[in-house]
Parts: sequence; structure tokens; C-alpha cells
Amino acid sequence: MASLLIVGALIIIRAVSATPTVSHRTHGYCKQLDIPLPVTAETAVYDIPRVDNDIEAAAWAIYDATRTTAHGPQNIIKNTTTSGTFNIHAQLCIPNGAQKHKNNTLQIATHGVHYDSRYWDSTYRPEKHSYVEASLKAGYSILTYDRLGVGESDHPDAYDVVQAPLELEILRQLTLMARNGTLYDFASHAAPSDAAFSQLEVPHKVVHIGHSFGSFLTSAFIARYGPLTDGAIITGYLFTDQLASAGSTSFSVEYAATGSPPFNRSSGYVVCQRDGIQNIFFGGNPKTAFTPELLNYGISIKQPVPIGEFASAFSLLGNPGPSFKAPVQFFLPEFDFYICRGDCRGLANMTALNETYPHATAIEVALQPNTGHALPLHNNATAGFNVMFDFFARHGL
Repeated sequence: MASLLIVGALIIIRAVSATPTVSHRTHGYCKQLDIPLPVTAETAVYDIPRVDNDIEAAAWAIYDATRTTAHGPQNIIKNTTTSGTFNIHAQLCIPNGAQKHKNNTLQIATHGVHYDSRYWDSTYRPEKHSYVEASLKAGYSILTYDRLGVGESDHPDAYDVVQAPLELEILRQLTLMARNGTLYDFASHAAPSDAAFSQLEVPHKVVHIGHSFGSFLTSAFIARYGPLTDGAIITGYLFTDQLASAGSTSFSVEYAATGSPPFNRSSGYVVCQRDGIQNIFFGGNPKTAFTPELLNYGISIKQPVPIGEFASAFSLLGNPGPSFKAPVQFFLPEFDFYICRGDCRGLANMTALNETYPHATAIEVALQPNTGHALPLHNNATAGFNVMFDFFARHGL
């Protein structure tokens, strides 16, 4: 828990942690945080079906995938504004002194649908599959967080509250906290006290990394708020006519409240079944790309999704970013089913990317071989992490 004090336009958060956990890692330290974040965003009431059981969950997926279903402003019943203070659960990890990167760069990582922030920090063979562990080893600090409606963050209304514009504003507020030092001050005061988190130096640079829907958000963020980022890596996302063309029926969803296992969620939250997780997140040669253990782990950490997120996702897509003046890498799994309909080779259009980010200092596309949508959950994850860190290093991040 935390107390919130507003002085003029400055938000000061005084933390008293309800989940006192600090973990000492091989190459650094991680601290769990619960951040009460006041946000306001323009949202909408959408013409979408309700979901209160498994039959309605499957019917929603068919509705969402139907070729004549509107996915845009034409599906809005009325425009609204959502304001509130939402608890956002996060994990701040910092490298130890021996590993600390000379540029003092903080990554802010945003996960995608059907997972929470554990996507970035695998507990199954973390030395090979945790992006957090790899970041610490490379000397980078990293903030991961559970998006609204997911994990240990708040789970508000799935139709009218958890929508893309509100989530974009949450990312903006977290970034502002990182850049002005409020985030590190929050971490230093949150119980339990730990010397590693006392008197942290404000990061010199803040970079953004996303996956899947987290890349929808990250790409929209750097387009709208270019001066707030020093660089970005966009994983599991490319804006083409193949994006999401497999349709929501490939999720194989059930109603989250009565699913297997059941989740404590209200109306409108759906969750992937086992075959849905494999359909979307795993790819490549099943004998060499991943193991049954990785698939089982991916299934074990699945999370529900609010359907309002899908209805509002259009607002994040294809936004031009003339204010973005930093490097960006699009990191594509070779056999990403959801983003590239199973084959990302040759799909990136550099002309289109240069038109979207006309003042970017660099735009790169990397293809990760024999890999599906969830990079960390494949056998060659470590090689992929190294490609990403190499991108940062080559651009002074």
C-alpha cells in the first residue's frame, strides 16, 4: 500500500509495501512494488457482446474474428473519459556494482495479452529464458509491470475501463516517474528496506521494450511521446495486413471466472486454453524450437484478458511518430503466427517504417530464427537477447 500526496502538479508517492519482497539475483537485485497511479484518458463504450460463460467466450471470439465486424471508431456507442487511481504491480531490478552499465540505462518492459510481467522473468531455467536475468547480466536496470487487468495489478471493468488509451497513459506516467526520479524514490522507501535500493541515481537514459500488445502500446508511445524515450525495441509486432489475421478464435478462449484454472475476474475477462497458448505463442520446428517443459511453463503463467482491450486496440496501430528521434529495432520471431500469419520473413517494409518514424536515428529489423511469438519461451532465447543488447550497445544505450 502507499499514501499519495499531490503538491501542485507534482505527484509524490510515499510507499509502505504490502508485499515486502526483495530478491537477490546472480547479477543484481529485484524489488516488488505496488504503485497507486492516478490516470485520466479518453475511452469509449463499445458495441461488443457480453461474456459471462464459456459459450459466450467462444461467441465473442467468433464475433471479433468475423470479417464484417467493425474494429474502429465506427464501433463506438459513445465517447467517455476514465479517471481513477489504479494499483499497478511492478518489479524494479537493478544490476549489482560489478555489472552496472556505464550509461545507467533503465528499460521499461510492457508485456502482451494472455500473460503478465512474468513473461519477461521466467522462473524455468532463468539463466536461459529470463530477459530480466539477461538484462542484469548485461548491466541494465529494468522495470517490468503487470498491465491493468492483469496479474497483481487492479482488475477493473473489462468493457469500459481497461482500454488501450488508459493503458497508454499508464505507460506514460510510469515513464515520467522513471525520468524525474520519482520511481527510484518510491523504490527506496518501499518496505523492506534494502541497501541496494537506497539513494539510486536517476537513470541517464530510459528505453522502452514491448511484446505483442505491449508492443502495440510501446509503438504508439514512441510515436506520440517521442521525447520521453531514448530508444525502443518492438518485439512480436509489425503493422501489416497480416497482423492478427489469424483471428481471435485461434486463442481458444474460455470464460476466465470458470476456466481451468478459474481466475478471480468479473464479466468480460477471457483466458486461453492450452491449445490457444501453443497456437499463438509457440512456433518453429516443435522438435527443436521449444520443449514440452517450455510449453507447460508458458501455459502455467497464462493470464486473463479484458475484451475491451481488443475493441480499443485500433487506436494504437499505425500512428505516425515525427517526434521520435531515437533508434528503434523491430525484433521479429521467424514463425510468429499471430503477427505474421506464421512467417515473418520478408514482411517488413522499410519504406513504411521510415515514413512512420521519419526522424528516427536508426530503424532496424531483426529476424529470430526458429522462434514463435513468445521469444523467451524458445530454445534460442539467449541468442535473441544478445541481438537486442547489441542493438542497445551500438546506439549508446
